[in-house]
Amino acid sequence: MGSSGTNKFTDFPGTSRGSAKTPKGGGGASGGSPGDTAQCERPLSNVALEEVAVCDYFVTNHGLPATGTPVSVRKALVGHRIAVETTGGEVVGYLPTDFNYLLRCMTGGFSYSGKVVSAKTKPVQVVRVDLEPHK
Repeated sequence: MGSSGTNKFTDFPGTSRGSAKTPKGGGGASGGSPGDTAQCERPLSNVALEEVAVCDYFVTNHGLPATGTPVSVRKALVGHRIAVETTGGEVVGYLPTDFNYLLRCMTGGFSYSGKVVSAKTKPVQVVRVDLEPHK
């Protein structure tokens, strides 16, 4: 019973002794090499947005966007988060921090747009989106 870690960063996947690298597949805004566009070119499928119930769209419309609603990744951060918005500029939700690498991609000229693929209100508000990269 109990923990078997050493209370060091090397306990986490994707790190090694003497290294404080970002775990593979995740990434902060500066994760990866600036010249590597392979990750930026990948479409994002069925991504669940975070904090949907407190975002502009839900608060204003008292509901979730319909399946098929066009969305895009906002170019400017919203409270240090990468936001997904409707074509009208209402924030629907935030991308999970696993997708923070998109900030680097957008700085490199990529944009992301797509559509809502599902939206449900119970047991909690969840909006899922598909996003395609564009350069």
